[in-house]
Amino acid sequence: MGNQNSIQQNMQIIDEQNQPFIIDLDEIVEQWIWHTWKKTKLLSRYKREDLLITINWKNVTFTQNNIDFSDISSSYFPRILNRTNFDNKTTNEHLYNFEIKRSTYSTLKILFTHTLHKTQESNMIFHLPQQIKQFYNDLQTEQSIQFGQDTTKEYEIPWNLNSQIRVPSATRIIANLNIDEEEISTKFCLLIQFSGRIIATIATRQSPNICLKFIVGDIVQIICKAMKTNHRLNTFKIIENNPPSIGFLMRGKCSFRYGIKQNIVLNQESLELSSSSTSSCSDFDIKPSAPSEYPHLISTDSSLIDSNLKNRERL
Repeated sequence: MGNQNSIQQNMQIIDEQNQPFIIDLDEIVEQWIWHTWKKTKLLSRYKREDLLITINWKNVTFTQNNIDFSDISSSYFPRILNRTNFDNKTTNEHLYNFEIKRSTYSTLKILFTHTLHKTQESNMIFHLPQQIKQFYNDLQTEQSIQFGQDTTKEYEIPWNLNSQIRVPSATRIIANLNIDEEEISTKFCLLIQFSGRIIATIATRQSPNICLKFIVGDIVQIICKAMKTNHRLNTFKIIENNPPSIGFLMRGKCSFRYGIKQNIVLNQESLELSSSSTSSCSDFDIKPSAPSEYPHLISTDSSLIDSNLKNRERL
């Protein structure tokens, strides 16, 4: 029994380590607001569950320092983009058209493992490492993302091929369009500093547009009070500026996967001819005997390996 409990505890620790560490700023402010609300005479008239709090963060300034990157690595991934069979079951050599238009997507992922959350949306600037920027000049170094939120962005890359293949008699040619992809991944840390005053309104859920009370507070003082009773908030640092501010080190992982080149791989197999295949045929253009696979991949009419990227964001 003791070993079983130990295993369960270890599994719980591993699971917690894999979970992102998120501090909800709204939750901290709401706890402070309820503590302040208890001091008012309006408390006896309403139940807590009947009240609605709206927090305005517009007077709180968030600034960020430069991003530090570490543990940069790269990996290669071969990928079959298209496979086509060219079957020649005649006694003569034949010429086949081999035309392909396909697209892949280069993917930029920014994942936060230590971050802050607040309901009022705002943007932050994420500076990409030089190792990613050097591969695509059209990729902006400064990426605008939602404050502290995981982000995925995709960039379309077309791959086109227009060629001809000669297939001997009684032969199958298997043509593969392969794409070599590389993925660069890195860890990052980013210092966020914030200070200013929050403005909160308290209303009833039945009449959310009628304000019962305004509450204004300094966010630095609110965080400092919360740190005394919540050890989880020790990740905050008090920065003694004029005025003082709160510092938090955001951490995460950044990766960028992209196609670097295309390869045409041809394989040959022998075919058995039937008695009806002995008739003579002159050389002419013939379409593949079997349709191309992977029809779900997106076609495009762009030129061969057009490096211009068409940004399609997924936030």
